[in-house]
Amino acid sequence: MTDKPYHARKDFSWQPNVKIVLFVALVFPCLVSLGFWQLSRADEKRLIKELYSQNQSAPEASIEELEENKNMQYRKIKLSGMLSGDKRIFLDNKVRLSRPGYEVFEELTPEGIDISVLINRGWVPASLDRSVLPEVKDIEGMVTLKGSLYRRLAGGLQLDDRIEVPFDWPVRVGWITAKRAQVFYQRPFYSYQLRLDRGSLGALETGWPVVSINPEKHVAYSVQWFLMSVALILMGIAANSNLFEWLQGIFRSVRHD
Repeated sequence: MTDKPYHARKDFSWQPNVKIVLFVALVFPCLVSLGFWQLSRADEKRLIKELYSQNQSAPEASIEELEENKNMQYRKIKLSGMLSGDKRIFLDNKVRLSRPGYEVFEELTPEGIDISVLINRGWVPASLDRSVLPEVKDIEGMVTLKGSLYRRLAGGLQLDDRIEVPFDWPVRVGWITAKRAQVFYQRPFYSYQLRLDRGSLGALETGWPVVSINPEKHVAYSVQWFLMSVALILMGIAANSNLFEWLQGIFRSVRHD
């Protein structure tokens, strides 16, 4: 009876390929950076959601609290005043349930303060004819509106509509902020807009997500980037050495023993 042939285990050795080494050295830091960037985005989204929960559960704000140095993001409030339906803003490229549309903004001149407030009445579907803006019912006379204060968060796309000051109303724009509304209406505006609640007078189709991507999804993305970085290192080692033959030798020696 003869023993099975035994192959001596090979030592691990490097067989460097300069091009592959440079590729790994360049791409690996990028993958790791993307992973940590996704983790930082997850932290940002958690803070936003915590602020939303905290301010939504706070008592309803009063008009006296509308101060520039106070964080009023997501605070609930009721405002009374007159809406300027004759100067209406349609914010373009707003999609709901895969349907294109607009968010409708109007100026409110509130009682009790000397500045205007930009009112977001909600979403309306767009017409198939882009040259025709949707018909929106005017809200006339003194009104009381209920909603949450909101200031646009940093980041995101801002479409250049090349409009400086509107000459014709209503106007379709690619972006809008309280600061831009000051230019459009030629008067001071409070730095937060008021997003109307579903049951408020003048509300169209309302309801906005707190964040576009939840923190958990950012964490999942970060894990993907980190796994890709690990896979890249392993493939780089395999391509620049006899890793597979070395592992096979270890496996054979274990089985032989």
